Amino acid sequence: MPFLRTASSGEEEAYLCSHEELEASYARCRRLGVPPGAPSPRKILSPAELAPRLKANLSLVTLARHIVAPICHRKSYLYILCDPELVALEIFAAPEVLAAAERKGFMPGTVFTEESCGTNALSLTKELRRLVAIRGEQHYYRLFENWWCVASPVKDHAGRTVGYFDISMHAEKELGLAAALLQTLVARIEDGFPLAEPRSRQRNGAAPAPFVLPPEVDEKLTPREREVLKLLLEWLDDVEIARRLHISRSTVKTHRWNIYRKFGVRNLRELLAKLSR
Repeated sequence: MPFLRTASSGEEEAYLCSHEELEASYARCRRLGVPPGAPSPRKILSPAELAPRLKANLSLVTLARHIVAPICHRKSYLYILCDPELVALEIFAAPEVLAAAERKGFMPGTVFTEESCGTNALSLTKELRRLVAIRGEQHYYRLFENWWCVASPVKDHAGRTVGYFDISMHAEKELGLAAALLQTLVARIEDGFPLAEPRSRQRNGAAPAPFVLPPEVDEKLTPREREVLKLLLEWLDDVEIARRLHISRSTVKTHRWNIYRKFGVRNLRELLAKLSR
């Protein structure tokens, strides 16, 4: 993982919501008839309802899996990735933390709007359009009173919000560290987000047209590297490429880095930018 910045106490305080911001959220919850004592989120999408959202946000989910999954077993953190409507697309955690969260109703498909979950970091970060930290007692639901949370928008290269990301934890002393970790992970996701929509996603629902490499690109690569590149440009991860080509993940990695080296780039974002020129 790249260098992890630390949050000073002053920065940490800046992330916390003001009294006025919290009171405005509480007032909205009361108007919506949200019960503070609700035992679980009020709205959770079924797998059938969630499936099209996962498909529509494939790039975001794939990136988050690649970046967050390898570290999610560290500490007792819950990592929540949501789409722009605050529907949880993926939740990462150590198995025991994930199991405890699911027993409370927190799973892919859970809706983190104020109407469903009361005042929470994800609903506030969408409302305020900035990184937000919230202490346990500041939540509207008593269900969250032992959870300290930080959340942030996730943006694409054009500055559009493509989702939201949250880290929740029990230990209040780790709030500043969690905020710094959140910023690091969001920056990595944003840096890897594609400059254009994946070729596999067509607006009219038609099958994607086969990708044809320009001759000057094609001649630099071996036949296997061409196959790997075509799948990379569909924004598939190493595991899926390995499955499609019947090779190991480490072999895919080797081909990917050879492709980057031949084009003088460091990652897929830079390669996409170079090919687009």
